[in-house]
Amino acid sequence: MDKVADEKTMCAIDARVVSCTPICREHVVVEMALPGFPTSEAGQFVQLLCRSAHVAEPTGCDWPPDGFPSLSDKDLRDRQAFLRRPFSIADQWTTRDGSVHLCVMARVVGTGTRWLAQLQPGDTLNLTGPLGRGFRIPPPDVPLVLLGGGVGIPPLIYLTRRLSELGRRDVTVIIGARTRELLPVRLIDKPDEDGRPCACVKYPGGGRFDTIVASDDGSVGMRGLVTDALRAWHERRPSRNQNAVVCACGPAGMLKAAAVLTRELGLACQLCIERNMGCGLGTCLSCVVRARDDKQPQGWRWALACSDGPVFERDDLLDYGPDVGV
Repeated sequence: MDKVADEKTMCAIDARVVSCTPICREHVVVEMALPGFPTSEAGQFVQLLCRSAHVAEPTGCDWPPDGFPSLSDKDLRDRQAFLRRPFSIADQWTTRDGSVHLCVMARVVGTGTRWLAQLQPGDTLNLTGPLGRGFRIPPPDVPLVLLGGGVGIPPLIYLTRRLSELGRRDVTVIIGARTRELLPVRLIDKPDEDGRPCACVKYPGGGRFDTIVASDDGSVGMRGLVTDALRAWHERRPSRNQNAVVCACGPAGMLKAAAVLTRELGLACQLCIERNMGCGLGTCLSCVVRARDDKQPQGWRWALACSDGPVFERDDLLDYGPDVGV
């Protein structure tokens, strides 16, 4: 194991690919096995090298004095991802033989994710992690709602394992996608079309949590957004939900809507945000976000999503504050 630091909380390591499985039309789940890996929190992420570690020698081309070099279709198709890509940990567990298994979920949209989707069992995948700060789990008497949309669902899947290990029961999961074909979970029963929670999704570690599924087009579960489902959930049992905590992850628009709604309903909320990350280690400064800081003259500071987050308290993020519209 080639460690990049002496800390026990982070490492760089080659993982063996166990499987690469399509889970819906555009998403794949990559399972990896490692001889060892630090304990992680739901909401943390890894940086994956989405290309072979053994890079071929670069090829050159002539640059004519009166124009630009000519690139063929093959030149463009053969391009590789240079920077590592961040992926939330979708699951982690240790087998009886002591090996650690990690799962990440990728939506196939570009060069790096297309490379991931072509991995075969036995291939090698280099990763760095676990990175960032995950969700803070509140005391046992606090109800929890896990709110996820699209590519924001994976860290919540991992969170269900942690909550199941803790014996938590007062947990409701609300997940959504634009359409059934883009819902990256395995259904074990038909989701309720009226948005009533039911045990309809398979979660890791045998956890069973009532779930509401929403889709924009109504092709699975209730028609509408995850915030519509959250409002309906709250209206069904308002007296019991006053101290609930919402753990949300998804696209920026969804998170802003969740921030507005949870503030309206009087619910605490943690947001797991997505940013472009060049390094994931706080070096490149590509993932800055405005965070409240009363010690600063302007009342805020630049925080790094990769190290200060990616999970923040809702009210610590200036761009998700009460003055921000949806």
